[in-house]
Amino acid sequence: MATADTVHDAHRTPFRASLALLLATLLPALPPAAAARHERHVPFGDRLTLHTAAPAARPAGGARAPRLRLARGGLEAYDPDTGARRWTYAREGHRPLQVARPARGEAVALWDDGLVTGTALHGRALSVWHRGVPGARRRPARGALHLLGAPPGAVAVVTPRLVTAYGPGDGDLRWHREAGPGCAFDPTRTAHHAGLLLIARHCAPGTPWTSRIAAVSATAPFA
Repeated sequence: MATADTVHDAHRTPFRASLALLLATLLPALPPAAAARHERHVPFGDRLTLHTAAPAARPAGGARAPRLRLARGGLEAYDPDTGARRWTYAREGHRPLQVARPARGEAVALWDDGLVTGTALHGRALSVWHRGVPGARRRPARGALHLLGAPPGAVAVVTPRLVTAYGPGDGDLRWHREAGPGCAFDPTRTAHHAGLLLIARHCAPGTPWTSRIAAVSATAPFA
């Protein structure tokens, strides 16, 4: 004779079977969906493409550095001998404003959202680092990108508020210098002299003329 509990379980069995069948149908589909979301979420919108392998090293100093240009909203590196594209680096929804080449196979760029990136080709792999430039996020067009010192040296980004220097190979912060109270750097008025970057600085009236020029190097900012 079936008890009340037995009858109750008998009524629940079809529901449990249906639930198990539903879960068995849905669960295998979850990993691909999660993977698809992961594939769409690319950090900083990076799109790195290696078109050709790095050329073999030549006896007299190795392969020549690639030619760089701004194209298609990103950076393109070309073989200086054959003209073939080596690699392309783009960021979805953004464009580079300036690009510099600190060393063979490397490129540093300042982007329209105030991000500075370093792209390097290592054999058959591309790598990239990202750094946010203080003071350049709202008005990145007012920033200026400069190479400091002999390679590896440093990469400096000049904005009205401050100058920031990064290691070209890894993006590590080297140093930063503020324009100071009542002063502002002029990214459009700079000059390189004897390993130094000279930057015009606008200050309040009455400021000594010696304070109207700032000098920085790959290793340190000067007074």
